[in-house]
Amino acid sequence: MKSQKGFTLIELLLVLAIIGIISAIAIPALLGQRARARDKSAQENATSILSDIVATYDKAKEVGADVSTPAALTLVCTVGTGMTPVVPQIPQLLDAKNPWNGTVPVPLAYAPAVVAIADGLPATIRGMSTAADLGQVQMGFLAPNPATAAPGTVATSVYLQGTFTDPVAGVTHIFYKVGNVD
Repeated sequence: MKSQKGFTLIELLLVLAIIGIISAIAIPALLGQRARARDKSAQENATSILSDIVATYDKAKEVGADVSTPAALTLVCTVGTGMTPVVPQIPQLLDAKNPWNGTVPVPLAYAPAVVAIADGLPATIRGMSTAADLGQVQMGFLAPNPATAAPGTVATSVYLQGTFTDPVAGVTHIFYKVGNVD
């Protein structure tokens, strides 16, 4: 009788079962990575725009531009109010894309305007973002109060798909950053 070489049916089924188990574990973990990467990109956008707004605010104040209201700050940040070489525009406002919106054309990663916030409390700042704005950074501004010498507040807030928990308030899905201006 000839000697046959190869795998038995049992060995082949066992290998297929092992591959199936590994796939069942690995595929969901890999699919979640895309969502975490988009959330991380949105968080980085919020952090980056905050530092850019604070720097633009300071530069605009140095050259005497009006930065006393959210509308004035929006003009300085996005248009430069005629002082483009002196107070540069924030480039992210012009070309960054929302990591969560895959439609064409892709909406910007940032809200089109800086909104007024009533106070610098995180509760007010967290209220700027909603589920409808998934991945889009909202920007807020509270002007400094010279009468009380209270500094102003610049804030960014973004709604994430994944659960990001604010350790202070226990709020999920909203990531925010706050900076002071004077």
